[in-house]
Amino acid sequence: MSDIKAVVVGLGSMGRNHVRVLSELPGVTLVGVTDASAETRASFRPIPGVEVFSDLHSLIEKTRPDYAVVAVPTAFHAEVTCALLEGGAHVLVEKPIATRIEEAERMIRVAAERGRRLMVGHVERFNPAVQEIKRLLDEKVLGRLFQLNARRLSPFPARITDVGVILDLATHDIDAMHFLTGSRFIRAYAETARKAHQTQEDMLAGLLRFESGEIGLLDVSWLSPKKLRELWVVGEGGTLVADYLTQDVYWYKNGRVNDTWTPATNFSGAVEGDVLKTWIPKKEPLRLEHEASVETIRGVRQRAVSGEEGLAAVRVALDLAQANERQR
Repeated sequence: MSDIKAVVVGLGSMGRNHVRVLSELPGVTLVGVTDASAETRASFRPIPGVEVFSDLHSLIEKTRPDYAVVAVPTAFHAEVTCALLEGGAHVLVEKPIATRIEEAERMIRVAAERGRRLMVGHVERFNPAVQEIKRLLDEKVLGRLFQLNARRLSPFPARITDVGVILDLATHDIDAMHFLTGSRFIRAYAETARKAHQTQEDMLAGLLRFESGEIGLLDVSWLSPKKLRELWVVGEGGTLVADYLTQDVYWYKNGRVNDTWTPATNFSGAVEGDVLKTWIPKKEPLRLEHEASVETIRGVRQRAVSGEEGLAAVRVALDLAQANERQR
């Protein structure tokens, strides 16, 4: 089976991470990169066999890529992605898929018309800790789910200028909640603030209700000197906690659970029980994301985050933003 020819559009910090992973990935040959900034292109360290192009059109015409990664500012996602899809490439576009519903729908439509795969870079879904929690939930270790609580805090990133924390950060946890519950939201409430960012919100307190009954809580900001990435999943059998950064999973068991317990009838609260730390092999989520994309492109199995799933996360994000505006 021949290698997949890959290109990367956008050579900022995230784009260069994609370059690093793709240049080492078996079954993939990185053949070209480009960036709108001549200064950024000039600072790119040469890689044997990888050509640096001055514009997107030249990159598409000369390389005819099978697989393209879009890591440009969100405002240009739709334009760049559609050009690559029309050029015959399968595309992985960084999250959020777009800033507007109409743009995301156009990207999905073009992919369908061209028979190409449109994938969205919700990389946290491939975090081994999230994958482990999904495995445990599929085994019903918690019984009914009650609440998902995400905390995503960090210092202000100077590289983010075009979107706020809702689209840039909260979409990570929205997608993880969709993935873990298998459900979609029906209501959203939010409070936001802008303290350090010049034009966008940099703090979010969000509340979601899912069709399947769970409550989702989002505590997201760029106002913390300490970086924190956690997801708590609360259910009848206790609480599962994922640390995105260390890739550790803890199960705080409900002390009342026993072999004869019937969840649907006997749940009457929680008491402290055993704590179990699950050992998980540490792997880079970005590499796992690309491996899933390659499997999807080759038709092995569908593991990549689809355009429709990316759109679902954006719908929630925009509803949170609108909910905040309605409450003012």
